[in-house]
Amino acid sequence: MTPSMHDRVKNMFVDAGLTTGFTVQTLLWTDTGNLATSFMVFRPNGGTAIRYDLGNENYILVDVVGAKGKNSATDTAAQSILDYVQANPFIDDCVGKIENVGGKPSPVLSEEGRLIYRLQFACTFGD
Repeated sequence: MTPSMHDRVKNMFVDAGLTTGFTVQTLLWTDTGNLATSFMVFRPNGGTAIRYDLGNENYILVDVVGAKGKNSATDTAAQSILDYVQANPFIDDCVGKIENVGGKPSPVLSEEGRLIYRLQFACTFGD
């Protein structure tokens, strides 16, 4: 079975070292309750029509959830991801072309005071 695109992006980010220092999760953020833990969550977010033998775009959300009080480190991690994707749009054959959609969004705070960036990417894959 072919992995889902959000799993392929997750694997690409892990291989590139972009998830170092983060607890990696898929689909949903499950907080451990430890405010010193940072998370990176990969999930699908729609895309364009999937047609037989044609490429399509898969939209992927990557939530960068920082540890409480580590706003600067969270901001740096989000920017590092954007810089990496911009410099390496064709780095992974399993992902195809990846590009950021919407730039760097305004961060939001969780109830506990964690800084969260929701980064969106479009992955164009065709076989």
